[in-house]
Amino acid sequence: MGLAKLVLMRDKSKLVTLESSLMNAIACTSCGKDNLSRARFCSRCGIPLPQQNPHLVGSHLAPGTRLRDRYVIVRPLGQGGMGRTYLAEDTGRFNEWVTLKELMPTLQGTKALQKAEELFQREAAILYKLSSPQIPRFWEFFREGKRLFLVQDYIEGKTYQTLLEERMALGQRFSEAEMVELLWQLLVVLSYLHSLGVIHRDISPDNIICRASDGLPILIDLGGVVEIPLEVGQTVSSSSPSVPFSSKTRLGKMGYSPDEQMRLGIVAPHSDLYALAVTALVLMTGKHPQDLIDSDTLHWIWQQELALSPRMSFMLNRMLAPHPSDRFHSADQVLEYLLATATDVPVATRMLNTIAFIPKASSSRSNSVHPTPKNNSGEGKLLDSSIAVPQEIPGWNWGAFFFPGLWCIPNQVWVGLIAWSDLSIITLPFTMGMTWPMMAIILGVKGNEWAWKSRRWKSIKAFKRHQRLWAIAGFILVSVFIAVLALIIVMIVMATAV
Repeated sequence: MGLAKLVLMRDKSKLVTLESSLMNAIACTSCGKDNLSRARFCSRCGIPLPQQNPHLVGSHLAPGTRLRDRYVIVRPLGQGGMGRTYLAEDTGRFNEWVTLKELMPTLQGTKALQKAEELFQREAAILYKLSSPQIPRFWEFFREGKRLFLVQDYIEGKTYQTLLEERMALGQRFSEAEMVELLWQLLVVLSYLHSLGVIHRDISPDNIICRASDGLPILIDLGGVVEIPLEVGQTVSSSSPSVPFSSKTRLGKMGYSPDEQMRLGIVAPHSDLYALAVTALVLMTGKHPQDLIDSDTLHWIWQQELALSPRMSFMLNRMLAPHPSDRFHSADQVLEYLLATATDVPVATRMLNTIAFIPKASSSRSNSVHPTPKNNSGEGKLLDSSIAVPQEIPGWNWGAFFFPGLWCIPNQVWVGLIAWSDLSIITLPFTMGMTWPMMAIILGVKGNEWAWKSRRWKSIKAFKRHQRLWAIAGFILVSVFIAVLALIIVMIVMATAV
């Protein structure tokens, strides 16, 4: 009986050893077969197997571990939803510090690893095209053994979660003025992301770093970004609601992400705006999101903890509306609201200066996305410089220059009718025939801008086609006039010569 028990224990020991070896199996790069971790050659095709880095066998990477014969681990930085993060030295680029994020699939095995690698490569492709001073630059994605890594710029600074904890230790919180400044700076980044059709999905105080060098908030942990259909990104700058998009992976933080994102995986630009508003409330109250919601009605009760201006209260409540259709639909809408309600002139000026530094969607890294310019034609107020005119519109208008009195009618720039005053016997002594040429010059310079503001146009393309037809007509008429005038002069010269 004792001998049988001994044999059984020995067999179990072998089985455990075999299972352990299979869990650490090495996949053949040629045929894909899993081989024992101690094997040097594939048992199926005989191809030499890649040997594992001994530092990669454990759960954490030890300082000094060298990856891809280039990145040297300095120390761990933390652990997030997508995996562990390390500070590493890039010996291939002047020993610069980089952030090395290890992406860990929850399932093991060759097929699971291949699927995870496919998903991570897809996300890396999204990260690659992002180019903003407030987003860590993405460098590369690589695989080492059975582990997957993303390489991004290292941002030196503290997360806003750390800054909040430091303030709370002193009995302080973030003020409303500080939060308006922070929201503006982050909305600029979200405007850029959403114009590319990219949703962050995981905005919270611990995913925003205050950069030590300049104090700018940097949006980090973009490993969970999702790319929504392009038509969603194209509508975020318009007044129409953005189209929701259902993602297969339901990512987000409880309390920060809206209900439809957590339950159904439905995301849109207003999903990030919701999380940004929650972040602002947490930083101003020092409370967890769950402490700012009525557990029975699920309504926000942050007003019991915080007294804000009507301007700020309205904005946050709209960003946090339970129904997505009641929220701001784009970061641009919130930016416009903040700018329109700004009472401090220096703050408003600083906001306007910031807009000039918003990255364009067609960045140098990717020319595949071209957001549709906003069609704000027909708003009137010709002399109101606060009405932004698309950059394709301003310029010299030849049609208005040649026909100021006629061009103004279909373009609804009624000030051009003054050009006809030269034909009036009553006004001619006062205008001395100069009204028409003066109006021609004025409309030549401002005609495009005024026509865009005065009349509703189908698109910028339709506007430019209309103005081009007027210009062609003007050139034809002038050419005919010059030809006739030249012919008359020639005939007079010939007549006098005879």
